[in-house]
Amino acid sequence: MPALRSFVRRFMRDADEAGDVAQDAAVRALTARHVPTNSQAYRVWLYRIARNAAVDAHRRRAATLVPVEVEEVDPWLIDHRLVTDLSVRQALMRISPDHRRVLLLVDVEELSYSEAGRRLGVPTGTVMSRVARARTALLRTIEQDEAAR
Repeated sequence: MPALRSFVRRFMRDADEAGDVAQDAAVRALTARHVPTNSQAYRVWLYRIARNAAVDAHRRRAATLVPVEVEEVDPWLIDHRLVTDLSVRQALMRISPDHRRVLLLVDVEELSYSEAGRRLGVPTGTVMSRVARARTALLRTIEQDEAAR
């Protein structure tokens, strides 16, 4: 359960919400009719359930979002590294869940392409192309945000 909670936490902004989603994933797994018997297949299956539970939670939250007014901040008072970090984090939340998931596995968790492929249940080459597309999408999102400012 701690590993599952940690995995889900990468998708969620709030640790409590991540715990709820991990618990929801565990309930889904425990009530499933068909469970893989192979340990590797079981792990991939369980993480896929967790990912789907996180996507469902994001969809539920997106349906209830309320716009918030943001006050102006003097740009000269902000550390450039902080701005970069915030820009990347915001862009990560705006790209597709599939792109975010593969970037989190490879760039944040630092899994190899083959390890990420096993976790996602896809070939290594597929992970490599997904990472390239995800990085392009992330960069495009950051550039759009910069242009909008």
